[in-house]
Amino acid sequence: MAYNTGTLPTLAQEITGKFVPEIFSKNVIMHTKSNLVIANAVNTEYRAELGYGSVVNIPVLSEVTTAEVTPGTESTAINAVGTPTSITVNKWRVAAIEESEMMNVEDIVGYLEKAAQSCAYAIAKDIDLALSALFSTLASGSIYGTDGQTLNDDIIIALMETLDEADIPDDGTRVLITDPSSKADLLKIDKFVRNDYVKNPVVASGQFGNIYNMKVLITNNLTAATTGNYGVMMHRDAIGLVLQKDPYSQRIPMPWVHKTKFYVKVIYGLAVLRMTFGKSFYTRAK
Repeated sequence: MAYNTGTLPTLAQEITGKFVPEIFSKNVIMHTKSNLVIANAVNTEYRAELGYGSVVNIPVLSEVTTAEVTPGTESTAINAVGTPTSITVNKWRVAAIEESEMMNVEDIVGYLEKAAQSCAYAIAKDIDLALSALFSTLASGSIYGTDGQTLNDDIIIALMETLDEADIPDDGTRVLITDPSSKADLLKIDKFVRNDYVKNPVVASGQFGNIYNMKVLITNNLTAATTGNYGVMMHRDAIGLVLQKDPYSQRIPMPWVHKTKFYVKVIYGLAVLRMTFGKSFYTRAK
């Protein structure tokens, strides 16, 4: 779009005696976008607990044990409350764009609307990236395998066994979150793509499928190791996310500087809730 730079008219303007505009295509080439899957795979039920304040304290129950009954003797009761965990809301993020008055007059491509959508995506991606940074801290920072490994059935079974041995519920809310290199690896595993192994095979459904009662989610928003990334197998209660204020937008006209600004903001916090409810692993490539 043209801007008034205070320069002399061009030769074309002098010849025609009128302003000669540049015409912009109505088709806009949008930037690339990665899959936003992580926020939907973690526990967000605590968002309603934080109307005020900056910390949500979450009680955690200890496992109750049994004892032998002795007639005439009162049974000893225990306090089932374990060490509470907490989520601190300490992230306030913003994505902002602006449009000049002249851009608004000359605009035929809907710049502000499309840029606003980009801001909303940027905020959602920020949350996904922050969550993925916690994957490698699960299981006390123990990462399965070696950096750059090819994801195979043995690795998936070993990760599943780790969760099973820790009594992590297999209630349909476990997920396997990994990257495109592992997606390619998974397509070589018969159990993942054949109808006789899974109800919703990846090839038939078009969605990137399930394996061993787990959704398989693919994203580029993982934290990088050296060769690959940190993927994870986890139950949704491994990590908690609190959105104290859901992503919100503000459009602010600023006529004194001849432009309009558009903001998308979010206030949130996140934390590992149950250290044993997830196990990270190395992927093959970034």
